[in-house]
Amino acid sequence: MSLNRYYTRFADKTFVIQAEAEAVENEDTTRTILLGIRDLLTHDVRVALVFGKGENFTHELFARFGARQHVETHRMIVPDHALPRLQHQRQRIAESLTALCESMGMANSLLPEHAIRAERRIGHESTGIVTGFDLSMIRSVLDQRRLAILGFGGWDEHQQFLHVPSVSSAADLAVALGAAKLMLLAHTDGICLPDRKGALRQLSFADLEELLCLLPRRDARGDPLLPQAMLPKVHASIRAVAGGVHQVHIVSYARMLEEIFTRTGVGTMIERQQTHHVDFACPEDLDEIERLHQESQRYRTPCGTPLVKPLDREALRQLLPSTLVLSHRDVLIGKLHVIPIKDVPEAVLITGFVIGENHQDSQQGQLLLNEALDRLRGKGLSTAVAITASNHAERLFQRSGGIVAHDGTWQIELLELARQRYTLPQRENVRLYAFQLGTG
Repeated sequence: MSLNRYYTRFADKTFVIQAEAEAVENEDTTRTILLGIRDLLTHDVRVALVFGKGENFTHELFARFGARQHVETHRMIVPDHALPRLQHQRQRIAESLTALCESMGMANSLLPEHAIRAERRIGHESTGIVTGFDLSMIRSVLDQRRLAILGFGGWDEHQQFLHVPSVSSAADLAVALGAAKLMLLAHTDGICLPDRKGALRQLSFADLEELLCLLPRRDARGDPLLPQAMLPKVHASIRAVAGGVHQVHIVSYARMLEEIFTRTGVGTMIERQQTHHVDFACPEDLDEIERLHQESQRYRTPCGTPLVKPLDREALRQLLPSTLVLSHRDVLIGKLHVIPIKDVPEAVLITGFVIGENHQDSQQGQLLLNEALDRLRGKGLSTAVAITASNHAERLFQRSGGIVAHDGTWQIELLELARQRYTLPQRENVRLYAFQLGTG
């Protein structure tokens, strides 16, 4: 999608951007973020910036004022005597932001503390939760095509300042404004998780259910799978998409525009329900199909045999008419091939089943397989089979109704042929799964 088409799509829409830590401590980083915001404003995208605390100041709250983290909510517990220091820091950051905007020729308005209404959260001392916003005041700024700047904190019903984390305020504001996007800026490009070999990989896309499933997961040592520093942003993302925000992006400070302008993005994009499309491949998909297939060759048996049969570009080209691809946001993230079986017209072989590395712990594999099986049923076929030595693929096949097949001449012949590329000790681990499609 070109930039002009993108801008046209989001003209008059609202983006809420949350920035803290380096974004308010390093002037170069702040300037980079504001340049991106200025670009959005120039193209009639309405922007509200919610700023948070710097890391140095957060350390000061812990060291000098006795702030601590709640063991369950992971929110910072701020003592009452730290509130004057919090207000002073908020004002200092606000003045720095507005001065930098002025130097860049950006129209902006700093919203007062009472634009965010809050109340104390039980067990969190002077840390509060958002109860509402002065939306008329905020919308008035946005309608003037000015950058609306809001800070951490808010006022309770007694006009007392409370600490409210910026990530929490930003999520609630995005919901209240009906924002098209919530951008949570971070040190890293999105959520990173360990893969099956322990190496960190980036989660490019996620939906609400996937994030909820990730929260309780732990690694082999019993530690939370999600990094501690990422938990507040994950919680905020869940609240935002559950509240109707269409897309939440977690991305590094310097790459905000890359995330929303490039086809694949650079961070993690979160939606309530991901929008996928399954269809037969076209010639233009060959590069991405080859990339996916090459990526799959990393996954091997203990003896070094690739779990997915190696295929060169020409072989993949010849398979294009029988290749189903799964795309998300115009990005090809999965593929499989449906191959006729010689002398068995009522059955087909599903092979070359690959889901992109960044998506293997999501539901995309199940979606692609189930769609393929549904299409085969529609053709009146009776059986589909798939052969694998991967425990991960076996679990997927079983969830979709696959049963290990032990008999049938053609099944045995297919299995024995597939086993030939494995070493003798591992051939017994290669299994053929059969999917009953109907009575065709």
